[in-house]
Amino acid sequence: MKRIVRLGALGLAGVLLAALATAYGILRASLPQLDGTVRVSDIGAPVVIERDALGVATVSGSSRADLAFGTGFAHGIDRFFQMDLARRFAAGELSELVGGGALAQDLQTRLFRFRALARVELERSTPAQRVLLTAYARGVNAGLASLRSRPWEYWLLGATPAPWRPEDSFLVVYAMWWNLQHGDLSRARLRRTVDANLRGPQCGAWKCALQFLYPERTRWDAPNVPDESQLRAEEMRDAAAQAVPGPEALDARATVRSHASSPPTGADQGSSLALGSNSWAVAGRFTATGAALVASDMHLDLQVPPTWYRVRLRLLRAHEPLDLNGLSLPGAPVLVAGSNGDIAWAFTNSDGDWLEARPVECLSVEGSTLRAPGGDRTLRTFVERIRVRGSADVVLPVQTAAEGVLFAIEPQAHRCWFAAWLAERPEATNMDLLALEPARSVQEALALAPQVGIPHQNLIVGDRAGHIGWTIAGRVPRGSGDQRMSAAAGWLSAGETPQLYDPPLGRVWSANARASADPAALAAVGGEEAPVGAQYILGARARQIRDALLALSLPATPRDMLRIQLDDRAVFLAHWRELLLGLLDAPAIEGHASRAEFRRLVATWDARAAVGSVGYRLVRAYYDHVASAAWQMMLGALAIEGEPPAPPQFEQPLWTLVSQQPPHLLSAEYPSWHAFLLAQLDRTVHDLQLQCGALAHCRWGAAHPVHIRNPLSRALPWLSSLIDYPQLELPGDHDMPRVQDGAFGASERFAVSPGREAAGYLELPGGQTDHPLSPYFRAGFAAWAQGQPLPFLPGRSEHHLLLRPRAPAVH
Repeated sequence: MKRIVRLGALGLAGVLLAALATAYGILRASLPQLDGTVRVSDIGAPVVIERDALGVATVSGSSRADLAFGTGFAHGIDRFFQMDLARRFAAGELSELVGGGALAQDLQTRLFRFRALARVELERSTPAQRVLLTAYARGVNAGLASLRSRPWEYWLLGATPAPWRPEDSFLVVYAMWWNLQHGDLSRARLRRTVDANLRGPQCGAWKCALQFLYPERTRWDAPNVPDESQLRAEEMRDAAAQAVPGPEALDARATVRSHASSPPTGADQGSSLALGSNSWAVAGRFTATGAALVASDMHLDLQVPPTWYRVRLRLLRAHEPLDLNGLSLPGAPVLVAGSNGDIAWAFTNSDGDWLEARPVECLSVEGSTLRAPGGDRTLRTFVERIRVRGSADVVLPVQTAAEGVLFAIEPQAHRCWFAAWLAERPEATNMDLLALEPARSVQEALALAPQVGIPHQNLIVGDRAGHIGWTIAGRVPRGSGDQRMSAAAGWLSAGETPQLYDPPLGRVWSANARASADPAALAAVGGEEAPVGAQYILGARARQIRDALLALSLPATPRDMLRIQLDDRAVFLAHWRELLLGLLDAPAIEGHASRAEFRRLVATWDARAAVGSVGYRLVRAYYDHVASAAWQMMLGALAIEGEPPAPPQFEQPLWTLVSQQPPHLLSAEYPSWHAFLLAQLDRTVHDLQLQCGALAHCRWGAAHPVHIRNPLSRALPWLSSLIDYPQLELPGDHDMPRVQDGAFGASERFAVSPGREAAGYLELPGGQTDHPLSPYFRAGFAAWAQGQPLPFLPGRSEHHLLLRPRAPAVH
């Protein structure tokens, strides 16, 4: 019997080993060919793809179309699954690949019918752009066909990859529109609700009291200004005391509402509400080379593989050579950010009036009829069919009116909500970013920016001659109000779009906050939202960057840029630490050992968001509790249910509240503002003790471990060690240059002077490929985590793949 059991066990082990060997063989078969020759159709001349030790691709060809083909080939063999998810995400087609778990997301994105818009945009593209998009798509499919086995993710899903189409490159752009702007929809809806529930007089389009909760400017703002005198004048305006609305407009004393819930975490925290990025430029007269110095670190959700793909594109034409270095977005044939040898450019997300949530009075929606007290209205209806793997198709009626797309119904409030978004306007998206590739000067780049159809970005650019500039890249509509989102508004031209060129200060910067001090620029960006802050991010990060740039020991070098990018000093929280130390006076800590311990740890903090910092974690946790509780008091006073996060610039009214302590803005739950602040302290202590056991063990790094994961690993945790990156503790937080909040942070870091690329650096939070057996899978991840610069240019070639035109068939 034992012998039979032993033989059975050996047989089972053999079966398992055979299965593992088969799985390993399939996995290896999906590794791309890196050397040799591949015969392909649809290129006019040979294309070469070289790889350095990190797997960075250098694509060389004799025409821009052939470069697009080679870029598509490289993207296809290294990142096809990432590209597929991006196009399906935008099109609302994820369920077709992964099943019903993605249906909720598909139902949201399909409302905007981006697949139909992508087809329109392809038709609207110039003939030259269509040639490149077609060549790119053919390159992707040729790369996919060159693999001996389909990408490994499709074996796990039991699916076959669908070919790439030219229109899909627009869907990848629409995925970025969604990631960068769609969150504004819920914030715009909340702002409209707050405004409707406030009392008191109107100030233009909004209640006057709304400007307290949604300030136009804050004392943290650091907009770009031409010179030192205007910088100081702007600071004085920003520091002006803020008027507190009276009880006739907002009265929290009449309400009692529990504020004991834990504060939101991660990207939902107070001033950390939205995505962010850093970028700046230093004029050539302040650099070591005389060329401008441009720095970039774009902050996004981090996953395996990274958002960006490093590439060098070399156009080998004697009369018109082109050498592009930097970041591409898998799915598109264009260099997103980097250098062409004459200019270097970078982007940060520009908050502004690009999307609106519009309430319409309604009783119900029945079929295509909106029932309203003032009379029924007919909605235009599009029927969208969502394919769901393993289940029946889901039919989604997409209903629109002049106000936009119907996205929510509140029957009890008799409100229907419509979304009006510039992303839905066909002419707002295009491939004109390609025109930046041959640009030779800052002025040329600034003139091109208003025609570029991308989600609105702050463009920072510098050139070889030392000039620098800032503008908005993206189609900026004219005017404000209801017409702003419609075709009737028209677009601002190059001469009308906000910009700053060669300021005497010699620096321009952007960190998603209010970027300009010019009233005309603010009106163009903010539209009707300009008086209530246009949802800008709090300016603390921008101010810290600005001050570091102005304090540079000149001449500036790329290493100086990296030091600013890695700056984790807690400048923003310093005044909250002082508030805490004042709050925890002798009477407050008498008989309260935990309060005394909290005070001792805060008093000895190291003023950095360092991995081992206990004091920083305590101050940050206290701030989050106070911000959350104060915002809940405001919502309670306005009879707004739920716990939506505070607006991005709520720090300004929050500090006014705790400093001026107006009695009518304090809930009746608390006898005084002092009691309110102590109550939040006790709740902070309680939560931290639950998390850490003892306050002294509450290290900052342990609160936000960084685990960058493959999209499939949550469904397949047993594969995590193979397909994810190692979990780490890293310094940084929101409201400082080194943004790091778990798997949210710098999706890249670079600094470069055009024409001096060999002295620059570029690092990504991961490798070039998503294949776990590739030597490039985690290449560069450790350097990114440790803040060690990697060369901006690709290194010595270690692999050489020749794409040779297939000989025509002989008939």
